[in-house]
Amino acid sequence: MAQGIAGSVQNIEIDFAPTSTYKTLVCLRTSSVNTTVSVTEEETNCGKLTSIGEPGFTFSFDAICEVSPSGSQATYEDCLGAIVNKTKVKVRFQNPTVTGASVGTLYYHEAEAYFTDLTLNQDAAGGAYINFSGTIQSTGTLDITA
Repeated sequence: MAQGIAGSVQNIEIDFAPTSTYKTLVCLRTSSVNTTVSVTEEETNCGKLTSIGEPGFTFSFDAICEVSPSGSQATYEDCLGAIVNKTKVKVRFQNPTVTGASVGTLYYHEAEAYFTDLTLNQDAAGGAYINFSGTIQSTGTLDITA
């Protein structure tokens, strides 16, 4: 029987300095990484010519604001500082360590990047937590090998 990797063990890690000291995004609810390339098409008398640009990553996330985050957790405050100060960060999204995982389950995404969107959400409904969501866009060379 097929066995999937639980999303609850997946993290986005951000290095705000960047000094190779990654912090795990605090109380992550959802996350995704989208890999894209730009495509240019041109119609000529030789037919349609297509070329592709350099690949890029877009990291998106939604997380809960933690009352007492540890020093190893990336918080809303960290993310807000990075977007307001236009700080280039390093971001990493990799397969979690899962017992019995095979080569086909391995993935690694790392790049220098900028925050391009950050939203703080609050709901006055009883029991709702303040959360924040954001988008981080890669710049430069992408690393897909751990």
